[in-house]
Amino acid sequence: MGNLLPFPIGLPCSPVGPRPPMKETAADRALRDATYDAAAEELRQFVERFEQLEVEKQTVADQQKALMAEAKARGYAPKLLRVLIAQRKRDKDDLAEEEAKLALYKDALGMGS
Repeated sequence: MGNLLPFPIGLPCSPVGPRPPMKETAADRALRDATYDAAAEELRQFVERFEQLEVEKQTVADQQKALMAEAKARGYAPKLLRVLIAQRKRDKDDLAEEEAKLALYKDALGMGS
């Protein structure tokens, strides 16, 4: 069987020859510019939102630092407060398992209480 296509396979042009490039109209340019402007505006909004979140994150971090300084001034150990806060976030079963393993390891090393 021969080639069923009316033109050879693998040629980079259509069966009737290469097409001339299309001319860009004023409507094409306007659509392209509007699309570009919309994408640029959306990008600007994402960047500005992210920057605002960075400012808010820094504000919260400063407030947390001030709170720990106040707790320290009242006699609490900030390091232990952070441990307690981290433990409160965890699942109770996972925490209990970790504490049991820690007690076992301490006993094995002669550090049990």
